[in-house]
Amino acid sequence: GVEMLTGTRVEAIERTDSGILVETSAATLEADLVLVATGVRPESELASAAGLALGAEGSIAVDEYLRTSDEHIYAAGDCADAIHAITGESVWFPLALRANRAGKLAGNNIFGLKRPAPPVLGTAVFKFFGLEVARTGLSSEEADAAGLNTATAEIVGSTRAGYYPGGGKLSVWLIGERKTRKLLGCCMVGPEAAAHKIDTAAAAIHAGMTAEQLYDMDLAYAPPFGPSWSPLLIAASQLSKALD
Repeated sequence: GVEMLTGTRVEAIERTDSGILVETSAATLEADLVLVATGVRPESELASAAGLALGAEGSIAVDEYLRTSDEHIYAAGDCADAIHAITGESVWFPLALRANRAGKLAGNNIFGLKRPAPPVLGTAVFKFFGLEVARTGLSSEEADAAGLNTATAEIVGSTRAGYYPGGGKLSVWLIGERKTRKLLGCCMVGPEAAAHKIDTAAAAIHAGMTAEQLYDMDLAYAPPFGPSWSPLLIAASQLSKALD
């Protein structure tokens, strides 16, 4: 029940006696509520003015100990960059876990405890109406940009055993590198299960596991939570074949 207008520019928003009119480059739309979701940007103007180096998306560049290009200045949180666990490149992921972890580690390091911040995969999840949408690691486009030779697999499984009431379909997408057969990324979409199963994929990627090693994992099963063959395992089996 959702109509998507891609490649469409909002020209104006006008309140009328009957509601709201949204003028776009494609059509004039009537609305009761308008949500503006234009994203966020790192607050790095002060750092830039001070001559500190900037990283991905204009974020403040930091080393593994959260030090900026001035060794006496630290930066942490959504204003600072991170290192991607697969590519080793500067990335900017304004996500809560990274921000909180970096803040804690920056404080430790300022007091001489010297604990490095781990690299990130950009593991994230959000809810879109009745769907859970989750991702971790690289997309196909990001893998191509990194010069990786990849294969992908996509399957549609179930969130519960077939005879158990409720649940729905869970789409799982995996990408792996042909040379090493290691997992590079995963996406999941479904009415349930995606928010938690994506963490299994993230752990597997962090551990440098191959498609075959993921397939061999001993994952929990009970009818209310999924079929005996987890959709993630089925996807790993298909990815293994695609990598051959």
